Amino acid sequence: MTKQLDPTKLIQLPMSNLKLPATRLTATLIVIAAVMLVLLILFRLSLRNIRPGYVGIVFDKVTHKVTARAKEPGWALINPFTQSIQEYPVTIQTYSMVFKGSEGQVSGDDSIKVQSSEGQQINLDVVIQYQVIRDEAGALYEDWGGAAIETVEDRVVSQNTRSQVPVIAARYGWEEITASQRGEIAAQVATALDQEFARRHLELVSFGIREVHLPGALQQALDAKIQAQQQAEQQQYQLAQAKVRAEQDKVAAQGRASAVQAQAE
Repeated sequence: MTKQLDPTKLIQLPMSNLKLPATRLTATLIVIAAVMLVLLILFRLSLRNIRPGYVGIVFDKVTHKVTARAKEPGWALINPFTQSIQEYPVTIQTYSMVFKGSEGQVSGDDSIKVQSSEGQQINLDVVIQYQVIRDEAGALYEDWGGAAIETVEDRVVSQNTRSQVPVIAARYGWEEITASQRGEIAAQVATALDQEFARRHLELVSFGIREVHLPGALQQALDAKIQAQQQAEQQQYQLAQAKVRAEQDKVAAQGRASAVQAQAE
């Protein structure tokens, strides 16, 4: 006996087969989306923005070496798994060491304490301008183990200034440090710092003594001396003016005498 086929099943078979390609397409799209998402995340992790005025030093964690050339400002790509990047400023940086903590890089009194040739303690406010040598930024990274510029400032700029200024200032008296020889002292310190900075891949742009803080007794003595000098200068001025007036009166008297004589003649 021949088996009869159910017509409804014959119609349902093609309909079920049509669902298979749609399922595969959805799965494929999901896989593509996942891959694209992973690639996007990797790209984002690899992208670095180097700020204007800085260079980027790329360090390879596998070879433990710095790349030959520093990255210029702008977008840079690195391998986020094997590489890291550190920025260093190549523009002029200003580092202040001052008595007022709100003005310098360090909170509180960061001025330099020195002793004059007479043994008087004086506080100096100083300002240092420097910059990283662009072509030596990679060597700077290696010497300091990838430390940030703030660490370099503390170890090189601050510490060398603190060691050089007292040695040079101790050769001068407190009045010379305060006024007459301040420029000479700053020039000598600049020469010493220039050599130290160059050895550590930095260039000294300028060094200056901005202000001198004296102990109360010395400040009073200095004020009294300045006042006495001003009074002496005032007296000299008054004497000079009196001399000028006397000369003018003499000339005027001579003129009048000449006039009288002329009339008599």
